[in-house]
Amino acid sequence: MDVIRCKGSNICSPFTSPDPHDVAIYYVSAGTGEIYAYSPPQGTHTSVVFSGGEPYGAKFDASGRLHIADCAHTALLRVDDSGQPGVMVKNYEEKSFRGPSSLAFGENETIYFTDSGPMGETTLERPRGSVFCISPSPSGGQMLRPLAWECLAHPSAIATSPTDTKVLYVAEQMANRVLRLIQRPANTYHTSVFHQFAGGLGPSCVTVDRHGSLYVGHFDYSGPRRSQGKISVLSSDGVVSRTLDVPGIEITGICLSADETTLYVTEASTNALYRIPL
Repeated sequence: MDVIRCKGSNICSPFTSPDPHDVAIYYVSAGTGEIYAYSPPQGTHTSVVFSGGEPYGAKFDASGRLHIADCAHTALLRVDDSGQPGVMVKNYEEKSFRGPSSLAFGENETIYFTDSGPMGETTLERPRGSVFCISPSPSGGQMLRPLAWECLAHPSAIATSPTDTKVLYVAEQMANRVLRLIQRPANTYHTSVFHQFAGGLGPSCVTVDRHGSLYVGHFDYSGPRRSQGKISVLSSDGVVSRTLDVPGIEITGICLSADETTLYVTEASTNALYRIPL
C-alpha cells in the first residue's frame, strides 16, 4: 500500500480521467473548494479547478468534461472549456437542493446524483435525502427527476454498474446500508436494500468493478480506540467476500484504476490518498 499526502483539507472523492493518456489521480478538497490532480511520475499536486464552495464529489463524463457536486452552492456544477465551473442545476420544482454530495454517469449521458446536504442535515430521525437523475428528454433537451424523493438518511454516494446499465447503488450512510435501484421497465426504478451493515457510522463511498463486485468504504469518527478503517468488498449477490484495511477510519472516497488493478482511497483524518493493489 502506498501513501500519498495530499494538498487541501477534508479530502474526498478520488477519480480518474477517461483519457487513457491522462495518468493523474484527481481528488476533491472540500475544505478549500478545490479539485486537485496528483501526477504519479512527478509526485506533484496541481489545483485544476476552484469551485468557490464546498465540493463533495466530482467526476469526468465520457467526453472529459468535469462535473462537481457542491454542497455549499447546493448545486451540480459543470466546468467549461476555460476551467470555470457554472451551475448546471440547483433546484427541483422551485425547491433548492439540500446539497449534492456525489454523482455518477450512466448511458446516453445520463447523470445521477445524491442530495444529502451536510452531515446532520438528513438523519434517521429526519430522512430527507434524495437521489436525482438528469436524462435526455424526448424533445432533445434534458429532464431532471427524482428517483428517491426526500426519504433517505444521508445518501452519501452513488455508483452505476458497468455490467448492468439499469442498476444503481446508493450508500445510505446514516442507515448503514447500501441500496440497489433497478430500472424495470424503462424510467421506473425500484429500490431495495442490497446490504445492511452493522457497527460504525455507515458507508460513505461505493464503486463497482466490471465483474459486478462492490467496494464500499466505511466512515466513522476517529478516537483513541479507533485507528483502522475498512473497505468491504461485496459480491454481485450482496455478500461480503473480503475486507480491506486502511490506516485511517474517516474514509471519504474510493475509485478503481482503469485496469481495476488498483483501488484509490481518500481518508480525511490523515489527509491522505492510499493506493491499494488488488
